[in-house]
Order: sequence, then structure tokens, then C-alpha cells
Amino acid sequence: MEEYARSIVIAAPIDKVFHFHDDTRNLLKITPPDIKVRIDGMGEPGLGYRVRLTVVMFRILPMKWTVRITEYEPPTRMTDEQEHGPFAVWKQTRLLREVDGGTELTDVVRYKPPFGILGTIANALVIRRQIKAMFEYRQQATKTLLESA
Repeated sequence: MEEYARSIVIAAPIDKVFHFHDDTRNLLKITPPDIKVRIDGMGEPGLGYRVRLTVVMFRILPMKWTVRITEYEPPTRMTDEQEHGPFAVWKQTRLLREVDGGTELTDVVRYKPPFGILGTIANALVIRRQIKAMFEYRQQATKTLLESA
């Protein structure tokens, strides 16, 4: 199992940062431009909330992805886990805490690439770097949007 974690401080109240992330529509605002996301279905935020997405990478590779919120503790913790999608395992936890000057947001992603040894090789060559770049972009975009609001 692989793990990636990254933190950023956002000059915004913790409730605002938390609820920005429990509104799936905001995912479209913070996704890197080389990844296209379409929301195929979503319910009301909260424990058990499911989201169905189509994610297109490299302009040619559409992937259906369903995640479910398995931890929902406003305003400090939210976890979503893949029910169906491109990874053998995907679990993303957002941890929030108040700090001087705003909110510290920490994304922790635990994942296992698909396809056994081929996935392990792809992770070493591409996937790990893409995940790192995606979360750097997402966190910076979240910071920019919430601090300019």
C-alpha cells in the first residue's frame, strides 16, 4: 500500500474549508487542467454520501469512479473510499485543524495501484508523481479560491 500526505495552511475559517470539500461541485474548480472530471451523480453531503465521476486522463482514457464518504466529522475529518474505479484501493482522508491564521488542511491518500506488478511499475514511473502533482495543484487552488472569496 502506498501513502502520500501533504498539508497547507489556508487563511479561512475551518468550517468554510471543510464545507468547500464536502461540496463535490468544487472538485471541478480544483482539478488540474490536464484532467477532465464529470460528475455523473451525487447525493447530499454526509456519512455514506456517494459520488459517481467520469475522469479523463491523457485526453483519451475515461475512467468511471465511485467513492463513498466513510468518515464525516465536521469540521475536522472526512474520508472517502473508492467503491469502484481505477485503483485496487483508494482512500483519501482530509484532516483539518485550526491554526493561527486559518486552517491547516492535510490530505492523506492511501492507495494500491491495479494490475499487480505492472501497477507497481506504473506507480514508480508515473502514478506516484501524478498523485503528488494533483494534490499540490488541488491544495493551492483551494487556498487561492478560499482566500480570495
